[in-house]
Amino acid sequence: MEGPHAALTVSWGAHQVPADAAAASGTFLPDAPSPAFEPVAKLIGESSSLQPALAGADPSAGSWSLGVRPNASERVPLDQCPSDKTGARECRIHWRQLLLTSAAFNGFLNFGNLYTGYWYRWETTRGRWFQRWFNSDLGWDWNHWTDGNPALDQYVGHPMMGSITNYMWIQNDPKGATVEIGEPGYWKSRTRALAFTTAYHFEWKFGPFGEAGVGHIGDHKTHSVNGKARNDTGDVELVTTPVGGLLWTMAEDALDKHVVRKLEATPRRPVTLLFISLLTPSRATANIFRWRPPWYRDNRQVKASTFWSDPAGPNEIDVAPADTSTSAGASAAASSSIRPAARGEVLPLWPHYGGVHEFGAWWGASLMSGHIWGYAKDIKYMPVDVSYSYLWYRGAKWNFRYAPELTAVAMLDEPQSGQKLPWLQRKRTYGSGLSPAGFRASFYPESRAQPFLSTDGGFIYFVDRVLSPQGSQFMYTIDFGGGLQIFRKQRQAVTIGYRYQHLSNANISLHNPGTDTNVFYLAVSRFRSKGYR
Repeated sequence: MEGPHAALTVSWGAHQVPADAAAASGTFLPDAPSPAFEPVAKLIGESSSLQPALAGADPSAGSWSLGVRPNASERVPLDQCPSDKTGARECRIHWRQLLLTSAAFNGFLNFGNLYTGYWYRWETTRGRWFQRWFNSDLGWDWNHWTDGNPALDQYVGHPMMGSITNYMWIQNDPKGATVEIGEPGYWKSRTRALAFTTAYHFEWKFGPFGEAGVGHIGDHKTHSVNGKARNDTGDVELVTTPVGGLLWTMAEDALDKHVVRKLEATPRRPVTLLFISLLTPSRATANIFRWRPPWYRDNRQVKASTFWSDPAGPNEIDVAPADTSTSAGASAAASSSIRPAARGEVLPLWPHYGGVHEFGAWWGASLMSGHIWGYAKDIKYMPVDVSYSYLWYRGAKWNFRYAPELTAVAMLDEPQSGQKLPWLQRKRTYGSGLSPAGFRASFYPESRAQPFLSTDGGFIYFVDRVLSPQGSQFMYTIDFGGGLQIFRKQRQAVTIGYRYQHLSNANISLHNPGTDTNVFYLAVSRFRSKGYR
């Protein structure tokens, strides 16, 4: 027997001679008794990462025996890591992934603060950065509980933030990733998550990559309480984030075990699973930051029944427990505990990257205005769109798609004149819309990275007049752009793109300044072709 996992040896009394060496020396060996292999289930230890020795012969047969000895270890399954005592590598903390996801979350929080707060951006970009960061730490107000933020932020937002970072630790800690509330190891796992969240949040408040370094919240006054000027610091967040986050995590763990598990017992559509995942919003958010669906679970498989799910391939199999109640069943278990799943006809493989139908979403931001058509200045714009495209033409060198989009939410940030208070000098207005006239041409369709050009036209309806007090709520939109679509899998892609977008009311109101935005965006998408996988 050859291979990295076993070595064949011939035992002669107390000595062992390699089988090929014995054959080469011409030594005549008597016939060995037939090997009597034990069932595989008895040979595999529950908590060991090492493949156990396979009994190659009956020890009672004499001094002549044939044995198979392991030379390498097998990976410990994730659900066995909580009870693992061998220190297996795969059961240790996944530090690299933890640092990546937590850094992405930190960047997301900073970008949200910078984008939505005009004065947050102003303070960050003024003065000597290092000195202001140092002054922010020294200026922390340890004598007050509240920090000037709304109660919803202090007692809901920050505990949820703490719960999100708890789950970022849990999903990278194999010892606790599959442990449910009430099971052995649960409290140890959540206590370790609490320690991580505490350290993470102290960096967020005092570190160079948090609110002290980006925003400088502790070195300047922002509001007054009982006539006394104060900054945006206080003890509340240092307590409600880790402690409230632990309580929030425990509540989500209980809901997941007793409610969500039952709701997900049968395959459901992604929209239904998305609404179910709202019962555990912190876990859902942590899943997104590791590029998993919001409803993903480490301790069980949650199936989505949808046209967009990839059909099964010809080699996909399901694990089914073998019947060991009879000798025949025991023999089957010894040979294999994996049986092919009962499936219908296997669909043929779509032989290209992508597919006929594409469904995706993208988020973008424009921090500076253009002036080709519109002339309103200093406009910030942030759209979030849901997209669909249909492959109209497939060529050897380029593809052409019909690509309409739905603007789920768009935020327009503009200056307001005549306001003396700093926090009233800018105005944010939200809207939604549709772009039914959308087209995209992609090049090098056989390549994993495909450049493209695109254009879209439609409208956005805002909740208030925008760009001018005499303007309108209804704005027409048209954009031109391009980018690069990168296929991380055969049917999944990430897109980096740019659009020059014009917003105008086409003179349906008394004033129509219009504006042009430079939108840089990131998109994710999934492809399907009916009748193919």
